[in-house]
Amino acid sequence: MKNEILKVGDLYHIGIAVQDSEKTAKLYTETMGLRIEHDEVVMDQGVRAIMLVPQKSKSAAIELLEPVIPESPITKYIEKKGEGMHHICYLVDDIKIGISHLKNMGIEMIDNEPRVGLNNTLVAFAHPKSMNSVLIELAQKIT
Repeated sequence: MKNEILKVGDLYHIGIAVQDSEKTAKLYTETMGLRIEHDEVVMDQGVRAIMLVPQKSKSAAIELLEPVIPESPITKYIEKKGEGMHHICYLVDDIKIGISHLKNMGIEMIDNEPRVGLNNTLVAFAHPKSMNSVLIELAQKIT
């Protein structure tokens, strides 16, 4: 399996850590014409996520991540690095196979088991130390 690669699906979204998701969503809608596709608070992750997409395209989304509790990983991220790009998310057909494959390739996983994500997904994150300083999220749509 060492020579195989994980064949991910579409780029699902780019996560951006922000202090104020409503203010930032308004900026993106007014300046770039994006529209809000999804808005959800995920308390177990301590975030509010607003997903923005282009009006007339099936392009990947921008996911604005605002901390809603002081212990949120996004709170810690903003304190350490400031607002800005947080992660890149790819869709996969089977999240468990994705996790297993990356682990077999020597990639350190933050999530060794999938967890419930937002917008009807199961998600798992690969540690940025193993991915050239980029936090990579795998997401599987739940039908």
